[in-house]
Amino acid sequence: MASGVEIVEIQDAERLLATGGGGIFSDGELLYAQERVDPARRLAARLAAKRAALRLLGGEAAECEIEVVRGAYGPPVLRLSGAARERLRALGASRALVSLTHERSHAAALVLLVRGER
Repeated sequence: MASGVEIVEIQDAERLLATGGGGIFSDGELLYAQERVDPARRLAARLAAKRAALRLLGGEAAECEIEVVRGAYGPPVLRLSGAARERLRALGASRALVSLTHERSHAAALVLLVRGER
């Protein structure tokens, strides 16, 4: 198992939101955030998750290949595609877990790469 933590300023997400997401966020992530009263905080937590996952995955993975979606019962889930998914497999991990949090000026995420079955 490997873990990564990332903290970002809400202002970073506000700037990205002002430019339509900067190609970093999926349509689903943008829609989810824009349906909330605090979209920048929601996106900042997702940006932190993407950056933490990228640090763990390394290689050719890109932020746009890492999507934070709501799980069946509400908790966030990382959906990986392309090079991000390939790197996960190459590292011997079967899945990536994520935890998100945010407050007034910062957001954070913890990402765990887990080996073995669910």
